Amino acid sequence: MGVRCFIAVALEEALKKNIANSIEDLKRVNADIKWVPPENLHITLKFIGHTPEDLIQKMKYRLAEISASFRPFSLGLSGVGLFPDARRPRVIWIDIHDFEGLRKLKESVEENIITLDVNREDRAFSPHLTIGRVRSPRGVNTLLTALEPLKERNFGIIEVRSFSLMKSELKPKGAEYTAIAEFKLAS
Repeated sequence: MGVRCFIAVALEEALKKNIANSIEDLKRVNADIKWVPPENLHITLKFIGHTPEDLIQKMKYRLAEISASFRPFSLGLSGVGLFPDARRPRVIWIDIHDFEGLRKLKESVEENIITLDVNREDRAFSPHLTIGRVRSPRGVNTLLTALEPLKERNFGIIEVRSFSLMKSELKPKGAEYTAIAEFKLAS
C-alpha cells in the first residue's frame, strides 16, 4: 500500500512554542482558518506522497548520503505572508531568511530523490513555514488586520543540524506526522 511521506526540517520546541503563541493570538480573530498544531510545524524540503516500502528504504540510503555532505547552517524566521496574495489568501506562512544552505539542501534532495523515480517539484522553491490554511472568506479582513503587526516580527533562528523523512497519516482530527528516519548533518 505504501506510506504518505515528505522530507522536512524540524523546529526546536522553544521556537514552536513562540510561533504557537502567535497562532493562539490569531485564533481570537475567529476567521475560518485551519491552524497548524505546534507539533506539526516544520519546513518542507520535498513532498513525496504515497511511497512503496521498498522505495522508502532506498530513499533512506540516499538521504543519509546527502546529510553526510552538508554542514549545519542557520535560518532566520521573521514576518508573515499569504499565498497567493492578500486578495485571495489560501496559506498563511512565516518567511524564512538567510536560506542559502536550505536551498542547497533542497536542491541536493531533489536531484538525488528524482533518480529513484520520484517526481520533480513543479514550482520554484519558496522557503516558508506554513502556520494556517484559509478554509473560507469568513473573517479574512479581520485576519489581515491582525497579521499586520506580525509582518515585522522576528520569530527566531533555526539551527539546522538534521532533516527527516516524515510519515503523514490523515486522521479525522487532521494530519499526524511521525519521523521515519532522521539524518544528521556532518559536524
